[in-house]
Amino acid sequence: MKGVLALDDGGHLAYETIGNGPPLLLVSGLGGLASFWGDFAKACAEHFTVVMHDHRGTGASSRCDRAYSIASMADDVAALSRHLGLERPAYVGHSTGGAIGQHLAATGALDFRALVLSATFARPCAYFRRLFTSRLQVLEAMGLEAYREQATLLLYPPYWLAEHEVGAGRSNGSSHVLDAEITRRRIEAVMAHDALDRLPQIQCPTLVIVAADDIVPPPYHSLQLADALPKAEVVVLPRGGHYVVHTESDAYRRDVLTFLQRHT
Repeated sequence: MKGVLALDDGGHLAYETIGNGPPLLLVSGLGGLASFWGDFAKACAEHFTVVMHDHRGTGASSRCDRAYSIASMADDVAALSRHLGLERPAYVGHSTGGAIGQHLAATGALDFRALVLSATFARPCAYFRRLFTSRLQVLEAMGLEAYREQATLLLYPPYWLAEHEVGAGRSNGSSHVLDAEITRRRIEAVMAHDALDRLPQIQCPTLVIVAADDIVPPPYHSLQLADALPKAEVVVLPRGGHYVVHTESDAYRRDVLTFLQRHT
C-alpha cells in the first residue's frame, strides 16, 4: 500500500507498506529512496509489516527547503511511525539511515523492539570527512554525472562492478534523478552527525552489520558503534562493499532476518 503523509510544516512524505506481522521500519541512506531496499524488503515482508519512505527532497516526497540534519530526518521518521500507529517497531537503517536510527533510539523519540545499524557510523573520523569533502568537491566542480560515477566506485566493490553493469544515475539504487543542491545539503548533514557519546543510552538489542571491504564508512566505525552500545552484536560479512544489501544479498538477508526474528 502506498500513501502520503502531510507533515505539520507543509511538507509531505511518500511511503509504502508491504507484508504482515510486527512493524519494521526500513530507512535508506544518502540517496533517501524507499526503492533502495528492493528484494530485501520483499523478504522482510514475509515476516513483518514493512514500512519504507522517500526522505524529504528525494523520490515522491516533497522538496526540502529547510536546513537538513540527521535530527530533522529522524523527526520525519517519528512522524511517519506515529501516523501509522506503529507500536515498538523494529528498525533497519543503512548508512545515513543508521545515523537516523541512532538519533531516534538515543533520544527516545521511538521505542525500538530491535535495531539494525547497517554500514553506518557514530562520529566522522578524519578519513570520513576527507572522503565526503571530496564527494562535495566533485559534485560542485564537475557536476552530477561525475558525482554519480564517483559514487558508483565508492558504493560497489570492485569484484561486483567487474561483473555487473551499473547504469548512469543508478548509484543510489534507482533511476531517480538526483538534485545537486539537495545532495549537497544531505552530505553536509551526514558530516555533522555525532551520536557517539549518546550511544550508551540505547538499551534495545542492536545488530551492527558491515562488509569487510566497505570504504564508506570502513568497518572500524561499526566496531566503534558496537563497543559503545550496551546490547550490541556484530556481523562483519567477508565482502560486499557499502551496498552489501544488494551485492551479497543472501548473506545480508540471512543475518539480519535471523536477528530480527529472534527479537520480535
